[in-house]
Amino acid sequence: MKVPKKPSGRKRSPFYWWRRFKSHKYKPGNTDLLVKIQNGDFEYPALFKHAEWELHWMKEEQEEYIKNYTSKQDPKQDNEYINIELRYRKRYKKIIEDAHAVEDRHLTNLVESLSKEFKVNKQKVVTIMETFGGTTEELYLDVRNKYYIKNKYGTRLCMY
Repeated sequence: MKVPKKPSGRKRSPFYWWRRFKSHKYKPGNTDLLVKIQNGDFEYPALFKHAEWELHWMKEEQEEYIKNYTSKQDPKQDNEYINIELRYRKRYKKIIEDAHAVEDRHLTNLVESLSKEFKVNKQKVVTIMETFGGTTEELYLDVRNKYYIKNKYGTRLCMY
């Protein structure tokens, strides 16, 4: 796993103090569904990687602390060492909570958007998603091929 350098000096929001990286920029609600998919609005959130990186940075900081420790006691029993772990674990927990919430929101919005776009029952979309093995864009194209037909006048007909 390639871990980036820990960012520092970023202006923090008091509402999202645990995030070290910028959030994904979503397309507005009136944008075409395919454009939203290509923008990554429904993809697996990067927050899961950010949480893994937090644990890596925690280990780095703890190793640095042990290396510079001057007392004769066990450095792992020192309060400062424990505080390092507590800080990083709290941030890790908040990031994971956010990641799960974002992932749930992405999946729910994708199901709703696909069912609305192609006039398909949400349960059918969920069933297709469970068995589908490609990317989100390929899923969109697959659902479009199954449930979207143009008639000779150029208007949309949907299969149910």
